Amino acid sequence: MKPVSYTCALLLLILGLPSTGVAGMFRQYADVLNETVTLVKTGELKQAVAKIENVNEGDDKDILYFFEKGELLSLGSNFTSSRETWMKGDEIIQAWENEFRSNPSKIFGDIGSFLISDKTRRYDGQDYEKVLLSTRLTMNHIMLGNFDHARIEMKKTYEREKLIEAFREKEYDALKAESNKQDAGQVSNLEGYPMQELDTPEVRELKNGFQNAFAHYLAGYFFEVTDEPSLAEPGYRNALQLAPGKIMIQTALNEIGKRVPGPGETDVLFVLETGFAPRIDSLNISIPIMRKGGMVITPLSFPLLKVSEQVPVPASLDVAGGRYPVETLTNIDTLARRLLKDQMPGIILRTVIRAGLKSVVQEQANKAHWVAGLVANVVSVSTEQADDRNWRTLPERISIARAMLPQGRQVIEFQTPAGIYRTEADVSGRFTIVPIRITGNAVYVGQPGHAKDIASGLLPDKTISPGHLVLPAPDSSRSYMAAAAPVAPVAHTAPAMPPTADLGRRVQVGDTTYIGDFRFAQPSGLPSGKGVIEWQNGHRFEGQLVNGVKQGYGVFIAPGSFRYEGNWESNKQNGKGKTIFDNGDVYEGEMLEGEFHGQGSYTTKDGYRYEGSWKKGVKEGPGKLTFPDGDFWEGIFSNDQRTAQGKMTFAPKPDIGARP
Repeated sequence: MKPVSYTCALLLLILGLPSTGVAGMFRQYADVLNETVTLVKTGELKQAVAKIENVNEGDDKDILYFFEKGELLSLGSNFTSSRETWMKGDEIIQAWENEFRSNPSKIFGDIGSFLISDKTRRYDGQDYEKVLLSTRLTMNHIMLGNFDHARIEMKKTYEREKLIEAFREKEYDALKAESNKQDAGQVSNLEGYPMQELDTPEVRELKNGFQNAFAHYLAGYFFEVTDEPSLAEPGYRNALQLAPGKIMIQTALNEIGKRVPGPGETDVLFVLETGFAPRIDSLNISIPIMRKGGMVITPLSFPLLKVSEQVPVPASLDVAGGRYPVETLTNIDTLARRLLKDQMPGIILRTVIRAGLKSVVQEQANKAHWVAGLVANVVSVSTEQADDRNWRTLPERISIARAMLPQGRQVIEFQTPAGIYRTEADVSGRFTIVPIRITGNAVYVGQPGHAKDIASGLLPDKTISPGHLVLPAPDSSRSYMAAAAPVAPVAHTAPAMPPTADLGRRVQVGDTTYIGDFRFAQPSGLPSGKGVIEWQNGHRFEGQLVNGVKQGYGVFIAPGSFRYEGNWESNKQNGKGKTIFDNGDVYEGEMLEGEFHGQGSYTTKDGYRYEGSWKKGVKEGPGKLTFPDGDFWEGIFSNDQRTAQGKMTFAPKPDIGARP
């Protein structure tokens, strides 16, 4: 190619890129989000969401839109909409993952970042953002009571970490090869760049710039409170490797299986998030680059992290007369600096390649015409910007406190920059998670997610009358992804998704076996179809699954506990059904959300029988209670008890004196 035409081609590329649909290539993301962060600090979430919408008009939303909007919705405890929003962002990350698996050279050969600016590169999220998105989806699933999806997300977190590690190893090699190919030269030092900020003891202590200890602690906690210590232990161990010396992680590891709530108690995990993630600025530095033709002084741009206003982490929480210490597990500011430190060699290589190509354009443009040289120089300077895109509404720090608390409405107090903050939270079930976000001037407390749906089945309790027995989704604590979601770095003996050749017959996924006509959706891995599902703990379900959820008529058997035959909807007993307990008791009638609700009868093995109305698991309304000797009481029940509105009828008894 002749010099003039070569220059024209490059100039057209440079001038044309901003108008070719590269969304927001030169948008100042830090400036756009400053106002959003300010609105969050002052408690104006609706206005913050409106701001995000205003600057992201059109259908072609980028991943930062989903990051930021999902975070705002989550702060407002709108976990359903937040999850839906984040899952759209997760689809973009999954597309990046699939592209890396199938065609890594396409990702590495991003010519836009060599010619123009790193901001021309498609933004798929910072490495730590990719992992944190999976962690935040896990929290949302738990808060919504969808424990099966939480398990899948935990598994995805581990797999995502391994993929990012593999990508970074290959990326630098690809950049090095491109640098040699272009004869781009080298940079001996970055005078004027504060490299010391990327080389602090806290940064050096981190294993990498994408794994966070909280994600693995959350996995350990979840598996522990769902009675799966074999999966809880690797979660805690991974967390301890990422955050050595943390007392709460070590304590949790030491007490696996020993920390069991007493009667009327709940294991509560407080997740305290403070401040905001650092912003990224573009720092321009004129640096000398050694080339074959001599030294070239070129202005180049590099990303510079700017810490947000720090919000102190409360030292402790006061709850139910006790004081519980708070410990920070993840510092996102430090994580971002470690990531930038690890990526700096690659950033420098891309920048040097870009400088070399731009110098060629400048040289050829000058030779062609002084106007072309002027245009090339203006374009080169104006497009030299570091990538300032990042997830700004993430917290700076993620900390935890853990307590065994009495069930009920509990008052929580802790110190904030504005003084003592007092709030309340409902504590119930086997475990409760309470998310708290302290932004400086505003505090957001999420409505807790309870674990009433994770009981191992209907376990008759002599201290509870039959009407109080709750029917949960019996296998939700032993989901079909239970053993397929390890958080420890162990070899996978079974694939996450069964191979096509195995579908329709007998498929093993972790500790779950599918027998029948099942299909597994991609990429979620959720099964649909009819047949039999067997778990290693002995549980068995025969019926239909739709995206991993029991629907329609089905039979569930929990050995040593109960057998349910009847209708299912949204993974719970809904409609008419029959439950036969292993102790001989039988309930037959209507169900709602896994509880006795509507018209039904309960017969005990001792001969007592209740027929009548039920409401949320207790006898409520008109009913008849028949005793083993035939006597019966008929009237109005309230909260499982007989009221004054009723009548006792005594059945005729044999005349003892007339007996021979």
